[in-house]
Amino acid sequence: DGDYHGAPLTGRVSTIPWIKASYCLLAACLRHLQTTQLGLDPPTTNRLNGESFQQDALVTFNGYQYAVFWEASERNTSIRHVVVARRVVGGEFEKLVLGDYGQVEDDGHDVISLGISQTDGSLHLIFDQHDNDLRYRSSTLGVATSPTQTIWSADVLFTSSILNFLPGLSSIDKPTHFSNVTYPRFLDIPRQAQKLIPRIGAGGTPDLLLELRVGRSGLGDDWLYHYYPADKNTNQGGRWVEVGKYLLGVNNNPYINGLDFDLQGNLHTTWTYRDFINDTGKDVAVQAGPNGPENNHDLNYAYSSDGGYTWKNTWGQAVANVHAPTIPSTAEASSEVRRIGNLPPGTPIAPTSPGIVVFGIPKFGGILNQEAQTVDSAGRVHVLNRENGTGVEQWFHYWRTPSSDKSTSGYWIRTPLPLSVPGDPNNITGIVGVIGKRGKLISVSGSSTHKNTSASSERSSGQGSDHGDSGDTLLAILPSNAPSPNNLTTQSSALTILQSTSKGQFEDWAVAWTSAGGCGWEPLVDRYRILEGVLSLYLVNLDGSSDGQGRVVEVVDLQVA
Repeated sequence: DGDYHGAPLTGRVSTIPWIKASYCLLAACLRHLQTTQLGLDPPTTNRLNGESFQQDALVTFNGYQYAVFWEASERNTSIRHVVVARRVVGGEFEKLVLGDYGQVEDDGHDVISLGISQTDGSLHLIFDQHDNDLRYRSSTLGVATSPTQTIWSADVLFTSSILNFLPGLSSIDKPTHFSNVTYPRFLDIPRQAQKLIPRIGAGGTPDLLLELRVGRSGLGDDWLYHYYPADKNTNQGGRWVEVGKYLLGVNNNPYINGLDFDLQGNLHTTWTYRDFINDTGKDVAVQAGPNGPENNHDLNYAYSSDGGYTWKNTWGQAVANVHAPTIPSTAEASSEVRRIGNLPPGTPIAPTSPGIVVFGIPKFGGILNQEAQTVDSAGRVHVLNRENGTGVEQWFHYWRTPSSDKSTSGYWIRTPLPLSVPGDPNNITGIVGVIGKRGKLISVSGSSTHKNTSASSERSSGQGSDHGDSGDTLLAILPSNAPSPNNLTTQSSALTILQSTSKGQFEDWAVAWTSAGGCGWEPLVDRYRILEGVLSLYLVNLDGSSDGQGRVVEVVDLQVA
């Protein structure tokens, strides 16, 4: 209904008393800067904002921070609209509302994901997806690359319609590629990774990656696409190119913890499989049984050195050749690029692919889908998930050591987070839950001031190096899964940020930040703003705003020192 077009948002401070103890004797000192309200969270039973698989909801680029969220219509609160907000970093948000689309399903999968082309400045949105046809929309060009010249209005910036296909791929089979879509994720492709991507006849260089699932829980596959930005010299518009199906489900489906590039351009992913059990009913909307996390098993890993076209396991052995068999190749696309060993084009990673399982975790073993992943400055891959093999459900940290050289592969280490961390008033690790709120990981490098290991100067989602130890600090952003101390029938909204260091082999967990409330659902992070020394958290505050408006979506900024 077009409410709020271009309306500025004031930086209202949350009523939650964010604890300002600095813990500055530790590796990372966190200091509260500001808490800014984005908007009201819709009055739904299931959260539509702030889900762990939402990649991304908060993105910093070119001096501006962008956020997306659902907000209920003023005329009818059972209808929600996409809201896109922006601000000069550290300033106040202004927002626009895409009032020509109304979201009505009370389904916790139906988040909004945002991607930004670093080259042509276009914004890309996919939203309201749970086993349905693709809903994709992009802005006009130059929005993010020329922000001061942009009028922040839906009528000006989002003039195109919602598409059920990706531009450039209108002729491919839609039921195969763009039906039954869930969990869309965008990821910047850094320059170093762009150099490694084979030239497949598309022309130009891609700068944005899209990953999504096609299928349903327990019966689905994951696909990759690259965005080639518009070229003003040739009048070529921006278009998407299919990379291919890279994760195959066989009576199961993969659930990834994330996708991250390291500084050398390698793309890393980890996942668990969920075996299929036929299910119907309301539990599907909240990711619960009978086809729920109890059917998850194993922690798996693979990496790609060419943007997702080919994949290797931990030992460096080829396990997938994703190139679509029908993609036209140029003279640069040699036969070796088209065929990898005995893997013909169109071969995805399968559940039986050798060497992908790094830790065998049985069904009912407690591993959850889509928790957290990051890559640090030395190329170490970090995963946050949970298990119950110790007799109690608790968070685990899994990490892969970096390869010392091209001939030596890394290996994996698994350690539980302690059930009690001294100095944490929330006892955040004491009660985790089988289907509890999921946390996030982000790494800060000690090799340079405030350098983010999830966003290099080339905006990679992780930093690699020459495999030396730069003194990385790993931050685990953990929401409480305990009952509320004031009402045992509700869940606590406390938040604790723990840290560990590479020098301590990531076993020296200590408290970096705590809050008694303000995090009512799963925290998200701006993987790019931390490059500037600020940890921006995207939180759903169920405790309400200072003016009593009810639960709100907020951005909490913490200075990293």
